[in-house]
Amino acid sequence: MKRRKLLGVLGILPPILFSCGKDEFPDRDTIITGKVIDENDMPVVGLKFQFEADYAKGLSRIPIFDVIGETNKDGIYTIAYMVTYGQTTFKPFSDSNYDLNSQYNIYVWKNNQYEQVGNPVGPIIYGETNTFNFQLRKI
Repeated sequence: MKRRKLLGVLGILPPILFSCGKDEFPDRDTIITGKVIDENDMPVVGLKFQFEADYAKGLSRIPIFDVIGETNKDGIYTIAYMVTYGQTTFKPFSDSNYDLNSQYNIYVWKNNQYEQVGNPVGPIIYGETNTFNFQLRKI
């Protein structure tokens, strides 16, 4: 009798534990969008953003997805991805057009003013549209 109960509990527990973690991830895209301007309120073209996720496996981080977005001629960017699990990050990054480490500082619109960005930017609300507007300033 005890053995049958133990096997029953073991058979039920894994689906319960698995379903608990899935509830926090909706079944629709997470959208990150916004506009980037410079210190003269002109659109910034070609600034890139990275939206990625990974999960822990032992001491390592295993990548799940990595999506890159880029501002268009109006300074607008949009990234969409359906997040199903993992730990996500969203951040602007340096490339040949914009060196965010030595040539530019980037600010995000918060509390009715631009505040210098910490990397990563967030929080991200899964399954919703997240808007982050930025200003790029030369150092």
